[in-house]
Amino acid sequence: MHLVSSNIKQSILWMDKAEEIWNYLKERFFQGDLLRISNLQMEAASMKQGESIVTEYFTKLRTVWDKLENFRPDPPCTCKTGCSCKVFTILNQRKVQDRAMQFLRGLNDQYGNIRSYVLLMDPTPPNSKIFSYVVQQESRVNWE
Repeated sequence: MHLVSSNIKQSILWMDKAEEIWNYLKERFFQGDLLRISNLQMEAASMKQGESIVTEYFTKLRTVWDKLENFRPDPPCTCKTGCSCKVFTILNQRKVQDRAMQFLRGLNDQYGNIRSYVLLMDPTPPNSKIFSYVVQQESRVNWE
């Protein structure tokens, strides 16, 4: 009770269970999240490397992805005895692919070869691996 403002405290004062309080607060304050999610998706989709080094660009993009994950986490599995439907494996692979395409699309033109190479890989490697490939390419270009 000491961590919430006085006007919110009045609305949860008579609730007995923490779960009940959290559910109420989530319902009350979750309404504006779709606008925030939309803005974050637009920010990620329009982000470009520009004058930034690859590490700076990737870090900015990763920060947006982490915020999106916070606002829209993966749903929990509802299979009765462990996940047997494999839907989460598929969803995770799609997320990896979406983020890979987003990262590669925002890179400067000098990374066109690595962009094509990674997009032809099956399965799509994790973003950390793609980042590593691009940083290696950036290092080679800077040494020439």
